[in-house]
Amino acid sequence: MFPLHCQTKDGIPFVIRECEESDAARAIQFVKQIGDESDFLTFSGSDFNVSVEEEAENFKKHKESPNQIFLLAETDTEMIGLMSLEASPKPRLRHQGEFGISVKKAYWGKSVGAQMIQSMIDWAKAGGIIRKINLLVRQDNVRAQGLYKKLGFEQEGLIRRDLFTKGQFYDAYFMGMLI
Repeated sequence: MFPLHCQTKDGIPFVIRECEESDAARAIQFVKQIGDESDFLTFSGSDFNVSVEEEAENFKKHKESPNQIFLLAETDTEMIGLMSLEASPKPRLRHQGEFGISVKKAYWGKSVGAQMIQSMIDWAKAGGIIRKINLLVRQDNVRAQGLYKKLGFEQEGLIRRDLFTKGQFYDAYFMGMLI
């Protein structure tokens, strides 16, 4: 299924593929950058303190798991997106996972996120283990909510005071999709 060859809305080619252990250092740099580009994420660049070895092990764990995946999107010159689907190995919980996604701000609104999420959904359907995909999105992140709804996610609940940043609490919606 991977790699997938894609294009942004404005015609820039990019690839979506599974993260490899060798991507760890670049991924850490990417996460630190995007953590400072948006207040919608649960972390800032300085909050992300994972070693290259820890990140490489995380990528390896996902690659070896039948119900988890870690994907990246990249052009010929740069990483532009990163997402993971986390799921439990426990038999009663292994059918559902929660995903998180980050796209470089310069690529917002260019369908990179939509294509990454759709590839994760397609992977889940093909694998037959994941039967429910969940996510959290800040209540004021209307743009992301629109994308998730367009892809088939439904709002399932409200989590009050989910995120605290710059002296303010933000509520979040819990959204899900049945596979």
